[in-house]
Amino acid sequence: MIHTDGSVGTDVDGGSPCLTIAPSIPHLIESHALADSVATWRPWPVGSLAATAIALVDGLVDVPESSWGPSRWRLSDTVAAMDYDSWDPENPRRRTLVRSRDEAGHSQVQEVLDG
Repeated sequence: MIHTDGSVGTDVDGGSPCLTIAPSIPHLIESHALADSVATWRPWPVGSLAATAIALVDGLVDVPESSWGPSRWRLSDTVAAMDYDSWDPENPRRRTLVRSRDEAGHSQVQEVLDG
C-alpha cells in the first residue's frame, strides 16, 4: 500500500491496520538492494549482537538512503548491520541482523561478541 504522503505500508495478517514499513518507495528499494548485495555474506545469529554492540565495529557508516526511523543500515567493506523494530505488536523489540565477509569482517564481529 502506498499512502498519500508517499510512505509504503503493508497489512501484516490480512485483517490488521496498515503498518508503515518505509517512508518512500526509493527507501524501500534501496534497503532491499543493500540486503541483496550482502546476501552471500556470512550471517550471524539474529540477536547475537545488539545495535549498541555492533556500533563498536570499526568502519561502519550509516546508509541513510536505505534507513529510516525504525530501520537502520550500517555498512563497511566487510560488515553489514541492520537493526529494526519488530512488527509484532504483542512482543515489540529491536532486532539486529549482521553479516560479514572475508576473514577481516568475521574477526571484527567475533571480537565484539567476545567483548
